[in-house]
Amino acid sequence: MKRACAPISLFATATLVASACGGGGGADGDGGRSSGAPDDDGAAASTASVPTRDIGAEDRANLRADGELRLALPSFAENWNPLHIDGNGASYSELRQPLLPIFFDYDERGVPTPNPDYLLSAEKIGENPTVVRYRLNPGAVWGDGSPIDGDDMRAVWQACNGEDDRFNCASTETLSSVASIETGDDRTEVTVTYESTFPDWTRTFSIPGVLRAESVADPQVFNEGWRELRADWLSGPFVPGTFDETQKVMTLVPNERWWGEPPLLERITWRAIAPDATAQAFANDEIDAFDIGADPDAYQRVGRVTGAEVRKAGGPDFRHFTFNSEAGLLTDRSIRQAIVHALDRASIAASDLAGIDWPAAPLNNHVFLQGQEGYVDTAAATGLDHDPEKARALLDAAGWTPGADGIREKDGQPLVVRFTQIASVKASENEALQARAQLEEVGIRLDIVTIPIPRFGPTLVAGEFELIAFSWIGTPYPFSGLVQIYGTGSESNYARLSLPEVDELAARVATETDPAERIALANRADALLWEAVHTLPLYQRPELIATRTRLANYGATGLSSLRWENIGYRKQE
Repeated sequence: MKRACAPISLFATATLVASACGGGGGADGDGGRSSGAPDDDGAAASTASVPTRDIGAEDRANLRADGELRLALPSFAENWNPLHIDGNGASYSELRQPLLPIFFDYDERGVPTPNPDYLLSAEKIGENPTVVRYRLNPGAVWGDGSPIDGDDMRAVWQACNGEDDRFNCASTETLSSVASIETGDDRTEVTVTYESTFPDWTRTFSIPGVLRAESVADPQVFNEGWRELRADWLSGPFVPGTFDETQKVMTLVPNERWWGEPPLLERITWRAIAPDATAQAFANDEIDAFDIGADPDAYQRVGRVTGAEVRKAGGPDFRHFTFNSEAGLLTDRSIRQAIVHALDRASIAASDLAGIDWPAAPLNNHVFLQGQEGYVDTAAATGLDHDPEKARALLDAAGWTPGADGIREKDGQPLVVRFTQIASVKASENEALQARAQLEEVGIRLDIVTIPIPRFGPTLVAGEFELIAFSWIGTPYPFSGLVQIYGTGSESNYARLSLPEVDELAARVATETDPAERIALANRADALLWEAVHTLPLYQRPELIATRTRLANYGATGLSSLRWENIGYRKQE
């Protein structure tokens, strides 16, 4: 499975991304072409017509039962626990997906259905409170042959339900809504009871479906026990093979205990490659696929590679600026608002995406994407959009006056904000330069601080930044980010901004069963996020996956999921 609802993840490719539980989507199809720039009338092109899935789909019968898939990631995890704040990087998640239980498959609209390899059925048998009965596949086992059962589900719940903060969980949102987990005599029939109504119950055990009970049994093993991938803690069509610490290469091989359709590939090889070097590695035939993201150079380079193509899909991913509300002058909301007014997000999107076949459309909602039910232009509704004159007026009113060099000052202090850019991530570097030029126009100096990719996650967690840009990588559950990304006290609230009204609305959204009311509540919360300037959405991030043309069942998934055992190469004609 390539896409599913995971807690916050940290990852760098051609752009820098983090995984959240947001959502988006649209109709399937070939999609429309775009110049990658605003329309002639000044309005940015819509992303609503972008295809929702493009994986080179092919029946297994038409694929070879051999071959190697060579992939890249920026670095290997120091902590592989997908539920830990340090472990759930998006690149780490993709590497782990062939190794861990996946309870649900998702179609191109993000609709879940039970994955019969692990889950025979999942049925809601109670409404208020929500009660769900799971029937696990009795043939599903961990790496040592032990059965996957309700004890594993209960252990995950007890670790990340928020009752014991010694477990450094990336998110406790869904599991904290569970009141009890009970098992039948054989422990494969599991009844999950929630505290109240919980319409997104399929998200609770989505990705991973579950972890082995022993691997999350106490804070010590949860936090420190995942320093390496242990085969007995894993369950999937593949298992870890070899790891070359010197060359930074990990190989996954077919799982001899696997009970489902046998994997077509002989191996999956992961190599640590810097993001700005992946396109060249692809051109050199060193890897078979990579995420282009918002990297025009990489996009153009792939177009010149024989036997290669770019697969694209619209998904729930978006680039944004996070404002650290506890750092420097960004503690002042009027300065945060002035920055929003000063930034021309349409221009930034067009600059990031120049040369990429993707609509450069500013995103004006924190919860929904263009073309998705519920999307409204909240930037326009709140008046918090590009308007340099409003920026100047806000700063004037706050007592910040232009100095001799044009940079504003107050009580002898210059108006300086730090932007943390990530080395070798072209979108981050470009956004830093664009923001610096635009903020200077209203009298704000932007100092650019550069950090290496391995420092990205720790920098976010420690709050060692003022402004930073990266992408949220979402899932089919658009409402979940209200708690995970924006909720008070959430490990993933990197803005460190507490908005009690948003917390209250998020709590109501989590239990509301009327879809129209959920949307209305979410958009009320979105307006508060714009006014407080928690984060600033930039644009829907392209999901552009470069692949070998012969590679099938792998690519841009949008809201859907992958079956790793079905990935393979087409037979030669």
